Amino acid sequence: MPGIHGTIQAVHGARGTMFGLAHHASVYEHVASVIAGPLHRRVAADVAAAGLPPGARVLDAGTGPGLLPARIAAACPHLTVDAVDLAPEMIDRARARPDASSVSFTVADVADLPFPDATFDLVVSSISQHHWVDPAAGMREIARVLRPGGQAWIYDFRPALGRAERATGTLPPQTRVRRQSPLPDSSWLHPIGRLVLEVAAATP
Repeated sequence: MPGIHGTIQAVHGARGTMFGLAHHASVYEHVASVIAGPLHRRVAADVAAAGLPPGARVLDAGTGPGLLPARIAAACPHLTVDAVDLAPEMIDRARARPDASSVSFTVADVADLPFPDATFDLVVSSISQHHWVDPAAGMREIARVLRPGGQAWIYDFRPALGRAERATGTLPPQTRVRRQSPLPDSSWLHPIGRLVLEVAAATP
């Protein structure tokens, strides 16, 4: 019988691979397109409404099979879109998407992003945070890769936002954190909320 350490590792591994679904990318893509489709449309509309300038960079953290960055790229062709996911199977599926040919996909852990400091103007994450093994490390990495004045939008089920908010306790003091639950302009019964991280703009 495995010890407690082995049991914890197994639970963390299952969480990190979406409890096994990461190894069945086509199945996950079908489920995500049905369940998360409305949210993806909302996120893409939010990005379009943000008024980012041409050439601004957007990162989707925990992209799964690439459904969300494909929508963002279609809605905002003037932006440069990157996406990461921990599961190679998901990234392989995402790279095969004809509607995401302009998106750069990378296998990476949100807790160890392969980008220099201050790379992105906006980071988005959609129903991924509750799977992160180390949410505090993920939040620190997201804040690190944001440019001064940049924002991160962490969309997740409202009960899971408490976990996300607690994970921001070690962020640099120039990072402002706001919890929007429910989403702005949505019903109080809407199940999804958003945690907003905003890095202070550089002072002249």
